[in-house]
Amino acid sequence: MNLGIRAILYSARKWKKTLLVFFLLLAITTLVLSGLAIADAQEEQAEEVRGTTGASFTVERNLSTGGWSNGSGGSYSTQEFISEDMIKEIASVDGIAGYDASLIVHEDFFNEDGEALKTERYGFYSYGSYNSEYNAMFLSGRFELVEGSHITEDMENGLIISRDLADWNGLEIGDTLTGIYYPESNTPAVDMEIVGIFDIVADKDDAVNLYDNASYFDYSNYTFCSMEAAEGLLEGWGDENEGISEAYFYVSDAAQLDSVIEEVQKISSVNWNNFNITTNDEVYQNISSALSDTGTLITTLIVVITAVSMVLIILILSMSIRSRKRETGILLAVGIAKPAVILQYVLETLLIAVVAFPLAYLSSKQVAGTLGTLFGKAAENVIVTPEHFMLVAIVGGILLVAAVLVSSISTLRLKPKQILAQME
Repeated sequence: MNLGIRAILYSARKWKKTLLVFFLLLAITTLVLSGLAIADAQEEQAEEVRGTTGASFTVERNLSTGGWSNGSGGSYSTQEFISEDMIKEIASVDGIAGYDASLIVHEDFFNEDGEALKTERYGFYSYGSYNSEYNAMFLSGRFELVEGSHITEDMENGLIISRDLADWNGLEIGDTLTGIYYPESNTPAVDMEIVGIFDIVADKDDAVNLYDNASYFDYSNYTFCSMEAAEGLLEGWGDENEGISEAYFYVSDAAQLDSVIEEVQKISSVNWNNFNITTNDEVYQNISSALSDTGTLITTLIVVITAVSMVLIILILSMSIRSRKRETGILLAVGIAKPAVILQYVLETLLIAVVAFPLAYLSSKQVAGTLGTLFGKAAENVIVTPEHFMLVAIVGGILLVAAVLVSSISTLRLKPKQILAQME
């Protein structure tokens, strides 16, 4: 009798065992397919996070390698400042999507009536900026622009202020303020137009201090002005403290941050002994760590499910084959070779798999989305693909064949007479 026919007849005759193996394979395959779909959704989310979160690094003067001197404003570092050419050269490195720099000014502001602005305490802490959206205060999420636009390089005298400062002084987008670095001295007055208003998101205690000055200035008194305006405010005040002390560079792909910094440090025109580089990727690292932990959990679950399932299948098949010792002995006694007997057992199992696997593919399309929500995934993003099915079908088929072989060892290593003798 043909092996295939014998396999079909046996599966039909032992329908209870057949159904047991069928439902076991159906459940296992559904879970594994769902796990693979969730893992792929996890990877896609990680890729999206890399692109949307981004990361940045800061280049700042290394004051420890520079000397100190005394000037009109007191003691100051003689370390070289960051030049515009240096900023442009760094910004040209592949992977850097944007940049900003800080020229710090502590000016006083006056409204159109010549009245000094009302403040929370102390004075103003202002950033001369090329592109304020890439300033560390915005990149870190401490500040969030809620009205108007950011400072850009083509703005001559743009200004961004806090919502608190705007409310205290009745200011809005389009109003003009006059900034004077040192009203008691003969320093220039610079008119600036308010182009943006930001909200303070972070707690003051979360500040990353610039020259430790953040402890003396309230966030509501922070402003951002065009670099040209900042330079105008400092004109004539003395060159010793005039210069860019920090520059910020935004990397769109957070995962490439380290490699981008490596390329930056290869720029030979920069004396890196005079400058420090610090990374600003806390948000990405936190999210990435969480995603990595979830991915590890998903992978572990898939492995555990597969391993446990294989053990169960081997146990079921072993018991089934041991219960067929008499049948096996007769087949061997009438001249059927052991490989043919094993092939029949394999065909019986694969026949069940041929039905279970496609049904599992269909059921997993429904189950995957539901399970994905448990791992924080949107159901529509968890998709079981034909590629998942082909992978599971091929690997599953191989594992089933291996399971049959393992289950058959104890019986088929016996000779026909031994098998029949045990059944007497």
